[in-house]
Amino acid sequence: MRLFAGFLLFFIIFSFVSEIFPQDLTEQAVTEIRFEGLKKTKESYMKAVLERFSKVPSSALDLHEVETALEELRLFSEIKVTLEKDENGNSFLKIKVKEKFSFLPIPFLMYSSDQGFMGGAFVMDTNAFGIRDNYLVGGVFSKNIQMALMAYSRPSLDAAHPGFSVGGAFTHRDREEKNSRDEKMLEYDTMGGSVNVSVSDKITKRSKILVGLGYNYTHIDFDKKYSEYKEKLRSFHAVTLEGGWNFTIPELNEWFMSEKSVSIGGNVTFLTTGGRASSFDAEITIQQPLPVTRLRVLTHYAGYYSKYLPLALLPSQMVVGTTIMPEKFHSAKMAGIDLGLEVGIYKMKYFVISAYGLLEQFLGEDFGGSPVMDFGYSTGVKVYLKNFAFPAISVGVSHDITQNSLKFSAAIGVGGF
Repeated sequence: MRLFAGFLLFFIIFSFVSEIFPQDLTEQAVTEIRFEGLKKTKESYMKAVLERFSKVPSSALDLHEVETALEELRLFSEIKVTLEKDENGNSFLKIKVKEKFSFLPIPFLMYSSDQGFMGGAFVMDTNAFGIRDNYLVGGVFSKNIQMALMAYSRPSLDAAHPGFSVGGAFTHRDREEKNSRDEKMLEYDTMGGSVNVSVSDKITKRSKILVGLGYNYTHIDFDKKYSEYKEKLRSFHAVTLEGGWNFTIPELNEWFMSEKSVSIGGNVTFLTTGGRASSFDAEITIQQPLPVTRLRVLTHYAGYYSKYLPLALLPSQMVVGTTIMPEKFHSAKMAGIDLGLEVGIYKMKYFVISAYGLLEQFLGEDFGGSPVMDFGYSTGVKVYLKNFAFPAISVGVSHDITQNSLKFSAAIGVGGF
């Protein structure tokens, strides 16, 4: 009897409290996501992207996290996120956006003191079919390179919806190999084509894996005076298997979309010239906004290692993120460290202008196999266009203090970022 009376008293108290404080014990969840301003982008795609925010208790919903997820898509120039109630008192997420221009014919022009002028044109769409598919078709032309290429990709939405990419290129290049002191060591002519396909899959909200397969044919011509390098300059067919993993944490403020990321990758290349080549790369990026929101710290660490890779496939310093070495310098083993600041200078409705300064350290293997360790800095100005799906203008200077060499570069269009 006493036990029954205890249960009855508990029930009465519970009912009384629930009537007075209904939201404390029956927390409302977000029942719907409503969009305003979508034109090209499909609403079904956006709902799939933001699915993790539905059914979340309204008091636990972080609106800034929703805005960051939308900014990561790079589809919208304006974003406004609010939590509202409908006529029945149910909570819903209201998202008002303005879409960027994503389909564009893009002429571009680049200049650097090492490579001279380079121009070309592309047709691209970063939101094909309204589901954020990407394609790019175009060509690049300069004194030393002529290239036609195409690429199509679909980013991974989540673990249940993997992404993919396919691409191809045809290239003719007059290639030079320089050492770390900017001295020409070798020159040769290459012509060939490549095709590749890869699949990516998000294994968590912030990490994804990638596997891919590629084919490359390169025909090489060289002058007889470089006959001592004929074993390194043999034409070849190559089939490459690649794999990688990436983890990224974004952070958004009123000036920049910053990120902290870690990635590793590797591949194995089977060559018709005999043997097998391999490479491995790793990268850490830390972009940290400061309490003065227009200012952020830029930090980047990267390493690259390859074994038995043909000379024509060796990458430039860009694979480790540095700019101070000669642009025609290529190496099988490299590491780079960048540390500096970027400051927002001017912000308007349509663009943001910033300036940056970086200290750079490069470590690697020179053309002849000897070790290289150069130190320098780079500085410049960037322009981020808000209404377009890519930045548009970059001007910069790099100074290798170790070699006392200075480089200037500028880009209008898709280059330089």
